[in-house]
Amino acid sequence: MSGAPGVALLALIFAAFALVVYAPSLSGPFLSDDIPYITGNPYVHGVSAENLRAIFDPFGPVVQLAANYSPVHLLGHAIAWEYFGEDVRRHHIVNVLLHALASALLVALFVRSGVRAGIALFGGGFFLLHPANVEAVAWISQLKTSLCLVLALGALLAHPRRPLLGTLLFGLAILAKPLAAFALPVAAARAWVRRETRAFWLWAWAAAFAALAVVEISAFRDYGMAEAPLHPDPVVWARTIVALAARYLVMAVTSLGVSSFHELPRVLAWTEPWFLAGLGALAMLGARTVFTLRARREELVFWVWAAVSFGPVSQFFPFEFSMADRYLYLILPGFFGGAALALQDPLGRLAERSKWDARVWRVAWIGAGVLVLAGFSVRSSDRAALWRSAALVGADSARNYPQGRVASLNAARAAAQRGDGPATARALQAAIQAGYDYLHVLLADTDIAPMRWHPEVDRVYRELAAARIERIRSNPKPRQAQLNMLALAHETRGEWKQAERALERALETGGFESDLVELRLDEVRRKARAASGARERGRER
Repeated sequence: MSGAPGVALLALIFAAFALVVYAPSLSGPFLSDDIPYITGNPYVHGVSAENLRAIFDPFGPVVQLAANYSPVHLLGHAIAWEYFGEDVRRHHIVNVLLHALASALLVALFVRSGVRAGIALFGGGFFLLHPANVEAVAWISQLKTSLCLVLALGALLAHPRRPLLGTLLFGLAILAKPLAAFALPVAAARAWVRRETRAFWLWAWAAAFAALAVVEISAFRDYGMAEAPLHPDPVVWARTIVALAARYLVMAVTSLGVSSFHELPRVLAWTEPWFLAGLGALAMLGARTVFTLRARREELVFWVWAAVSFGPVSQFFPFEFSMADRYLYLILPGFFGGAALALQDPLGRLAERSKWDARVWRVAWIGAGVLVLAGFSVRSSDRAALWRSAALVGADSARNYPQGRVASLNAARAAAQRGDGPATARALQAAIQAGYDYLHVLLADTDIAPMRWHPEVDRVYRELAAARIERIRSNPKPRQAQLNMLALAHETRGEWKQAERALERALETGGFESDLVELRLDEVRRKARAASGARERGRER
């Protein structure tokens, strides 16, 4: 099962199951992040020398567009666009096939790590059909997540027998998604446990990651992806991180709590159940990790995997989206592998001491596994159906977080359609207080447009624009896209001269939006002249 022919056969079997489960999502449109990554990104609309140079330029216009450096991810989209164009079904199928391959490679890695074949096979199916993974597979631009895991698993399977190949695959993995760096401490832990003598190749992995980190940190800082902490009080911040660990743990084991566009509540009290559950779970997992470290057991490798995959998404270093189903994609294999190695021997001894025949136990375990996977299949298929439209994805978030940003925006749209300006303003204010600050998206929302110039609604727009202006001005070196947004914020407030200066700076800075900036600059100058003329006429009267 761990050889190439066995993995290939298992991947085909997994692909057949996955295509059935994910069938409801295969006609889903490009949405949300798919726009800047794919449909609105001219550099992935064909594989050409010019596009490839732009994609692999660590400080070029593509990094500005995507706000991170992931050239292998964008190369994957460029190749897909070359063959499929706007045919969303084929883009979706690529994601499903990559997910099936990742699941099969996981089985091979589990077996090679000492997990019994039957449990390893269940683990592959568990990962393949887990409802939390639907977001990472059904969302087209999340190609980066399944692709990075496939490459990282290939690196772990190749090292240390084929160290050069392992190093190459690791480099490609982190260039698909930097979170694939989890493979480095996992490989180091495995080398230590097994007393491998060729671990010096891992220094090449470390050098590759260090080089990428310089670019990625710069992109996050320059393009405003880094956020303020979860809460200004560090104690609340720490409690919320612990509670977040508990939420992911429950999602991993049961799939309960999955949702599109999570909105993580802050833990304000020491007695909050999620915090207490997280504290207990982390204590137990920490104790188990220390035990496996002292015993130099293979199980340690997977606890390290789970920990280092959770670390970047734990909000210890805050970023814009504090929780997401897709973040579990890289954590889940580590958690399952650690649990499998921890439990398989105790469960085996329990079966031996039981009065039941070994065959009865085998049938019972197989039956339980089939029931779990069947339940996951139904639930994943239901969630895959959400990705048929942006409205369904948003409705799922609003249902799970009725006081959150998406629910508040939906309330604002409903109020605007009724012609209720005050209610529209209140709902928009609630969305902003919940963290919504996408001024350009709000301005383009045709459902809210009927109430755009209501005095109370206009006041909310102007306040949101003021906050965006302050945020962009805090950046000492704003890029063209940010200056373009700065101009839009000034336009929203009727500050035409400031908008004109921001667009002139955007042209001077340069970037992929220069043609659009020139058009907008002409428009802003016309509006500025019209506003000035209106003021002059008003003074004459």
